Amino acid sequence: MIRYYCFFITVLLLTACINKRDKSDFRSSFKSCNNLTTELYRVYGGGALGGDLLTAYLTDSTNFRMYLGLFDDAKGGYFCECRGDTIVVEEIMTTDNGYRKIVGTRRFSLKELKKQGKFE
Repeated sequence: MIRYYCFFITVLLLTACINKRDKSDFRSSFKSCNNLTTELYRVYGGGALGGDLLTAYLTDSTNFRMYLGLFDDAKGGYFCECRGDTIVVEEIMTTDNGYRKIVGTRRFSLKELKKQGKFE
């Protein structure tokens, strides 16, 4: 019984120590809209047991880089749409039935993001 506790504690310690904003393992990037790019970085490799955990950043490469969030690549992601000066970011999750569902929406001003000049 003590072996099970040791195993559980070891697994817990290994999975709890994830830097959710780590940018050391670049995976891919793609154009979103208005010369904006979404960059994806792997923070945890699930291997054969599941999908990878990825972080998503939205950037224009010169003025700002904004952290969008963490997601499991097997079950979700982020979708960005530009509407004039407004950037709409939707968090998408895939349900157990295989349908995509919007679980969160955020809006940002492109002008304000450039003005703030934050690189997260």
